[in-house]
Amino acid sequence: MIIQRYLLREVGLSFLAVTLVLSLMFLSGTFIRLLAETLEGRYPADLLFTLFALRGVGSMVLLLPFALFMAVMMALGRLYRDSEMAVLAACGYGPLQLLKPLALAGVVVAVLVGALSLYVAPWAEERATAVVDEAGARTGVEGLIPGQFNTLDGGSVVYVERVDTASKELYGIFALVRDQATTYQLTAARGHEYLDRTSGDRYLLLQDGYRYEGEHGQAEFRIIRFAEHGIRIEERALSPAERRRSAASTLTLWQSAQHGDQVELQWRLAMPLSTLLLALLAVPISKGSPRQGRLLGLFLGVLIYMGYNNLLNIARSLLAQGSVPLWLGLWWVHLSVAVLIAILLWRQLTMAAPRRKA
Repeated sequence: MIIQRYLLREVGLSFLAVTLVLSLMFLSGTFIRLLAETLEGRYPADLLFTLFALRGVGSMVLLLPFALFMAVMMALGRLYRDSEMAVLAACGYGPLQLLKPLALAGVVVAVLVGALSLYVAPWAEERATAVVDEAGARTGVEGLIPGQFNTLDGGSVVYVERVDTASKELYGIFALVRDQATTYQLTAARGHEYLDRTSGDRYLLLQDGYRYEGEHGQAEFRIIRFAEHGIRIEERALSPAERRRSAASTLTLWQSAQHGDQVELQWRLAMPLSTLLLALLAVPISKGSPRQGRLLGLFLGVLIYMGYNNLLNIARSLLAQGSVPLWLGLWWVHLSVAVLIAILLWRQLTMAAPRRKA
């Protein structure tokens, strides 16, 4: 029991350290991508951290299995280099005894990954999509990109020279408004978004500008100077059909007979299963000698993980294309890895067993 607690503590500390480092790497990439899309005007600025938190959940589903795999390899690799595993083997604590505490750690992390993959990640994806759709439906001004012609819902085209992100005030505005009967141009020194409390409609309220009315090619034009002029921003209806399959609930996928839904369901189930298999696979491949360098074993582990992950992605693509039947699905990849674990453990036990003299 003392040895098991010691192993679990070593693996747990390594797991926390690896998870922290990988989270900084993965999540920083997600944040930079969202920041770039926000600067391009795809999302309002006030949604940046909300989307970052929601989209980061999906990254954790892929991150935690690899973090556990590397943590087990790092912990056992250190024990082999410091000859602690030789002492444990002399006391009768061999590879089979290692499997019990490490399988327990694998089950705990697999349950966490399963909860994220089956429930939390789909909810976060659905919520992120809903937040973006709601922002797009109600916001037409915050998404305006300075220095470009922006098309609002309803067909109006707006050009803005500068946007004050703090006050959300617009400066140097040109607008081509397509009304039901006429088309006219507007220029204004500044403007902002205005909400009519009575009707609930939103307007782009222009201030201190001119309105130009007339037909192209004709000499009759009318120029009207105004103090305030509003352009109604039409509300965009949400489209549930645009939801990605990754945002569907697991229960919906389970009850669905569509091929694509079954592929997504098998992918979600593959995440916790691969977590447990990777934890067990790390036991035989982490064996090394005290003279062996630390990076060699980790490099081998990364190659094996990449091979496993690539096989899963290839199997997913084949399954989505219909080249592989649903009953076979992704299970042949997990079965291959399980057979590889059994062969490596059997070989390690055979080599560790004492040979009898003839």
